[in-house]
Amino acid sequence: MMKLKKLSVLLIAALMIFTTAAAFAKSVEEASEGMIAVGADPIPFSLIDLDGNTIVLEEMLGEKAVLLVFWSLFCGPCQKELPLVDTISNTYKDKGLNVYAVNLDGPRRGRAVRKYMSKNEFTFSVLWEQIEDSAYVTADAYGVNGTPSIVLIGKNKKISYVHVGQANEVELDKAVQEALAD
Repeated sequence: MMKLKKLSVLLIAALMIFTTAAAFAKSVEEASEGMIAVGADPIPFSLIDLDGNTIVLEEMLGEKAVLLVFWSLFCGPCQKELPLVDTISNTYKDKGLNVYAVNLDGPRRGRAVRKYMSKNEFTFSVLWEQIEDSAYVTADAYGVNGTPSIVLIGKNKKISYVHVGQANEVELDKAVQEALAD
């Protein structure tokens, strides 16, 4: 009788894990729909960084690859992914990669974002998303429907990689290497 009860509990737990994993996979797939396509031209933008400097995408294209990470302080997967983004940034910054984390919380969360960046000793740049009429200008232009989302622009000035959800280290590293080789 005890074995049957344990087996039932294990089966229920396995079913819950499978259902949760399937729902997550579906939500990531749905969030990926509408994202800018690999091979497309990047959409121009001009955003302000944490120090008040204006960053213009067009000024960087061609000379370097550009990794954009759309994120929020309130996104658990974002907080898990940003250490990987920092590692990628530090590994490839001298090889021609610019990394920008586009924060969707807005400048009103400036103190909290600065504190988070400092506490974690992240070295990549943070850009403030432009919000107009309660809409995200850059994120919407790139079709971002979930965070974290990554858009990688190769040296060939084309979108070379997109990803919604927490990135896989090996996959992202490979995508960056390919973007730098373009």
